[in-house]
Amino acid sequence: MSKAVALDTTIPASKLGEGICWDDATSCLWWVDIAGKLIHHYDPVSKDHRSWSTSKEVSLVFPRADGLLLIGLSDGVYLFDCETGVERPVALLDLPAEHRLNDGKRDPAGRLWVGTINTAAEPSETAALYQLQDDRLVEIEGGYTNANGKTWSADGDLMFHADTGRNTVWVYDYDNSAGALSNKRVFVKIEIGSPDGLEADGLGNLYAAIFGGSRVDIVSMRGDVVGQIDLPVPNATSCCVGGPRRKTLFITTAFDGMSDEERGSAPLSGHVFKVELDG
Repeated sequence: MSKAVALDTTIPASKLGEGICWDDATSCLWWVDIAGKLIHHYDPVSKDHRSWSTSKEVSLVFPRADGLLLIGLSDGVYLFDCETGVERPVALLDLPAEHRLNDGKRDPAGRLWVGTINTAAEPSETAALYQLQDDRLVEIEGGYTNANGKTWSADGDLMFHADTGRNTVWVYDYDNSAGALSNKRVFVKIEIGSPDGLEADGLGNLYAAIFGGSRVDIVSMRGDVVGQIDLPVPNATSCCVGGPRRKTLFITTAFDGMSDEERGSAPLSGHVFKVELDG
């Protein structure tokens, strides 16, 4: 495996980069800056970069075939028109103070799963995991301070979910036809840093972005940490597999909460990184 390098340092660093995804239809990347209220788009071949502002903190983005974007703002899921900047609500949540929508991902059938986060200094376990069902976000599981990254095994039979507050990645049996999960159990416990965004490849590897750990952990389907991708910044936030033949891992990072001294020691914080995968 090659060394992780910055994707393009001409792109402004994100205060809280998140939600990176690869668009197979255009061979381009999408990600967001939650705190900066920005949606980013990047073509790795032409190096063309575009960004759009949103009215609220934005935590996820997925392109649709009709040209609109499915995005997560602090209070729910919206459709976003890049041409006009119009945000049209799809499903809203009446969240308590200091709560917002967080990381989201689509399952193999295309259903959207999202989590919420309690951003209070001493958060209670009042965040939850939701599934988008038509025009409603339906709570599936509560009891979190930060319901974070999600991904599915290559065969769609397992769902993984990062419980950042407990430094745990859970695994469930997943019924892809019904969008239902069962048999929750611990997949892996993270000892240094906290699990954030997740991604799985077709070779039986799970990638866990470790916030506060300067790395992405590589975990086998048995829950064994079998390797890591080192980063020159402390806070990895999300990751996705993409690129030609889907052999590149792209990783977002953040400088949110870092002091000037810490940023000086890790000047690439907030940039997107890439690493060529083995296999």
